[in-house]
Amino acid sequence: MNERRNDAVGKAGTADGGRRFLAWVAVWYALLTTAGYLVAVNLEGDHHVDSVLAGAIISLSNFLLGFASVEYAFDKSHTTFLKVVLGGMVGRLMLMALVVLALIKLYAFDALSLMLTLLGYYIVNLALEIVFLQKKVSLKNTVPTT
Repeated sequence: MNERRNDAVGKAGTADGGRRFLAWVAVWYALLTTAGYLVAVNLEGDHHVDSVLAGAIISLSNFLLGFASVEYAFDKSHTTFLKVVLGGMVGRLMLMALVVLALIKLYAFDALSLMLTLLGYYIVNLALEIVFLQKKVSLKNTVPTT
């Protein structure tokens, strides 16, 4: 019985486990984007809808790049992990700031709608990333090394 549990835990730590996690991310993003869209549609201008959808796309792109960096660096040394994850975080933050600035200044997106959307997704992304890292660390600690 213990071998079967270890085998299941080992499988959960593979790419299949990552795909299941990304499926949960897709569900959360679909729910949040639908809710944001419904709120934005009921506001006065169409520019709110554009801002909400742009915020969702920016946030999802940021999340997927962060997910990929953690997946890449997780089994590396602690130094490499921190360089990849923290360096990537700084790069992603700068890229997001440039995209947001361009959307507001060049394309006249509604700044408040865009920022509130990004704030909402930021909170959800933090929760999802904490769950993802906690599961990854617990799987690494429970899978016996041979």
